[in-house]
Amino acid sequence: MFMLAKRLLILAAVLLPLACSSEASDGAGAGGDIGDDALIVPEDLTVTALPGGNGVLNAIALTLRKGPTSTELYVALRNDGDIPACHAAVAVDLYDRTRQSMAAGINGLLTQHFYRLTDGSGTIAACVGPGDVTMAAVTDLPSDLVIEDVEFVVYRCNYFALDVVPIDGLTISQVKAVTGDAGTAYTGTLLNGLDVAVRDPSATVFSVNRVGRPLGVAIGSGAVQIPPGGSWVFETNTVDTAGPDHAAYPAGALAAQ
Repeated sequence: MFMLAKRLLILAAVLLPLACSSEASDGAGAGGDIGDDALIVPEDLTVTALPGGNGVLNAIALTLRKGPTSTELYVALRNDGDIPACHAAVAVDLYDRTRQSMAAGINGLLTQHFYRLTDGSGTIAACVGPGDVTMAAVTDLPSDLVIEDVEFVVYRCNYFALDVVPIDGLTISQVKAVTGDAGTAYTGTLLNGLDVAVRDPSATVFSVNRVGRPLGVAIGSGAVQIPPGGSWVFETNTVDTAGPDHAAYPAGALAAQ
C-alpha cells in the first residue's frame, strides 16, 4: 500500500499511531469451521489482538499455510469503528502452546478508498474507512515453520487517525480469473479517479473463500503513468489456491507535478 501525497506527509508527534482493538479476539477467536466456510485455517488456531489495544481494526478471517518457498499468512480485518484508519499496517506474532515465540511478520494493510486531509495541504491518504474490510499478506515467514505447532496468532495494528474527507480515488473493475497450467491469474482495469496523474500502479488481488477468508494473493504492476480519468489494464501473476471469489486493492504513487 502506498500513501499518496502531493508533498511528503511528515508524521508529527501529534499524529499518534493507534493499535488494533482488543475486541478482535471476540470477532475472530479460535478456528472451528472447516471447508469452504472456515474463517480461520488451521481450524484449531487461536487468533487474538495484543491486549490493551484501543483501535478500530478487528481480525475477521485468517489463513496460515505453506507457500512455494516460505510459510505464508493472509489476514482480513474490518474497521468496526467510526473513524478512518489511515496508512495502516498489521504485525503478527506466532506462538506455540507454551507461548514460546515461533515467528513474526509485518506488512501494510491495503485499502479500496482514498481521502484528503482537511488541513489545506491537499495531501491524499489511503485509509480503511468505517465498515471497510482490509487485507494483508505476510509471505516471508520461515519456510521450516511447523504449522501444526502454532497454537496462537497475536496481531497488532498501527494507523493514523487523521482529519480527512473521502474523495474519488483509484478503483478496480472488470476483474476476471484466468486459470492455466501455472495457476490462476487475474485480469482487470484500474481507473484513476484522482485529479492528478498516478505512476507505477499496482493491483493486488486476493482469492477468497465463500465467507471472505483470503486464500492467496496475486499482484500485477506496471511502469506506466495514468492521467486523471485514465485507466490501466492489468494482469497479475498466478495464485495456486483459487477461491470462488476475490478482493482487489489498487495502489500507486502520485506523478511529479
